[in-house]
Amino acid sequence: MHARAPLRRDTARTRDRLLDAAGELLAGRGTEFSLPDLARASGVATATVYRHFASVHDVHREFYHRMVDELVAELEDISDRHHGVERLRLIGERWVALAVHWGRAATHIRRPEGFLERVRAGDPPTSALYHGLAPTVTELVAQRIIPDQDIDYAILLWITLFDERVIADLTAVPGWTARRIARTLTTSLLGAWQGAADDAPPPP
Repeated sequence: MHARAPLRRDTARTRDRLLDAAGELLAGRGTEFSLPDLARASGVATATVYRHFASVHDVHREFYHRMVDELVAELEDISDRHHGVERLRLIGERWVALAVHWGRAATHIRRPEGFLERVRAGDPPTSALYHGLAPTVTELVAQRIIPDQDIDYAILLWITLFDERVIADLTAVPGWTARRIARTLTTSLLGAWQGAADDAPPPP
């Protein structure tokens, strides 16, 4: 996770309250809200909102950073206790559970640059997510569960399949449960990796 100075407990609670409200506004209205709107939605004084955020763009950025921090923390916790396909399965379950919660909001604040492009540029939250995912891919290769392959491409496949827009779509339209989404996406990801060997022949 990207390093930031820790906040006082009461300050951190207020910021979380504001970011929770920002998530609801983003999910319901997209990016079309102001800092006074955020104050009303959160029940926090407008002056306090301005002490936390200089602009609504700061709110978007901090919401995104917190979202990725939560996901990376889950990855680290699972990786400390589980291995192999079981680790992959549990990561999928936690990822989908989190995305069901904040996925609709996140679709409105997506960056225009590609994922790998942001990693190469040193974007802190994106890089943290990349490095949180890479050990699982490396371990699956070492265990011969999937063939050796380009790690960047393998992680890009993972990010693409578990995109919050995909999860939001499967939740909203066919009405899949989070468990079914996680199980299906994880199975699809394993299949994609198993067909993505560095020396695999090109399609006819």
